Amino acid sequence: MFERRSPLPTALPAAIVVDVTCLEPGQEDEFFDWLQAQIQTLVCEVPFYVLTGSDSALPEGLRATAIIDRIVPDDILLMLICIHQRALLRSEEAQLRRRIFGRIPGFGTAPHHSGSSSLLVVGLSGRFLEWQDASDQKVEVVGAFDGNMAVEFMSKRAFDAVVVDAAFDDAIDYMQQIRRDARFAGLPVLAVCEREEDLVQLFRNGASDVLVGENRKETLSRRLKSAIRFGKRRRLADRILAESHLWLRQRIHEGGLGVTDYTAYLESCSDALAVRGLDLWEMRLEPENFGLSINTSQELEEFNATLLSIADATSRDEDLVCLVRDFGPVAVLKNEAGIARLQKRINAILAHTVLQ
Repeated sequence: MFERRSPLPTALPAAIVVDVTCLEPGQEDEFFDWLQAQIQTLVCEVPFYVLTGSDSALPEGLRATAIIDRIVPDDILLMLICIHQRALLRSEEAQLRRRIFGRIPGFGTAPHHSGSSSLLVVGLSGRFLEWQDASDQKVEVVGAFDGNMAVEFMSKRAFDAVVVDAAFDDAIDYMQQIRRDARFAGLPVLAVCEREEDLVQLFRNGASDVLVGENRKETLSRRLKSAIRFGKRRRLADRILAESHLWLRQRIHEGGLGVTDYTAYLESCSDALAVRGLDLWEMRLEPENFGLSINTSQELEEFNATLLSIADATSRDEDLVCLVRDFGPVAVLKNEAGIARLQKRINAILAHTVLQ
């Protein structure tokens, strides 16, 4: 915690959390003007949360990572912080790859990455027009009767956020259907809650935010905008990383990614992570590192293909897995635990292949 007129701590915070209900009435604008100026001084972006009630007054233009009901359980808030921290890393990784590696001319996108900014409303509450009224005019609002229809719609076009507006049991079912699909695991999902005693259960079953009872139109609009803005950013990062993955696979036919581009990536990525107090971990996937002796170029090609496939399946989208000219296959990961997990997976698979 810190006093309102004091600067933010010099150490980079994991997140900034403000409970707006603790502010003095009428002082919200002044406080957030001060806070936004302080946030600008941070060396990099961190998750910024505003905890609010349904009737809290929120300033116009507040650019929080998420605006969430103040009764969110601590463990759920911590989970959301982790989700948003990873989303920031993915976004930074996507921008870095776009800058260094470029684009694929005419690259198309998966259906769930394409389309205009959209909000999906799931349920038969009869409040569809209210959601349209509360959302930005530039955002298309689409309705789905139930979870099955929602997942079908989401597989055919992109949505930046979802509102589940249904009875409690149905809402739980619909959210679980959405969260079971890995493509939508990080999508902002807002659940409507008629009874405050159901709020915690909705959070624990997949809601990113829970809207309790009647919400002021202005407050509801700001919460929707915050969720949609985050979802749109997430979707853009997903699309760029998918394009980058294909671009890197295409480089295999040219002997691999050039050493100059690879070195530039390592330096830029390492510098960006250092600002956050994180390290970059490089793993060279060379035969000798696994106790193997490769005698022919064909064997080496098979080995490289096997290792790249294993590393691709084991690593996360924001980890760099590629073939580098003169180096061979490499995996560049954002944490040490990923290195140990990949090493274990490779050893387990190689033990049952003809390469061993």
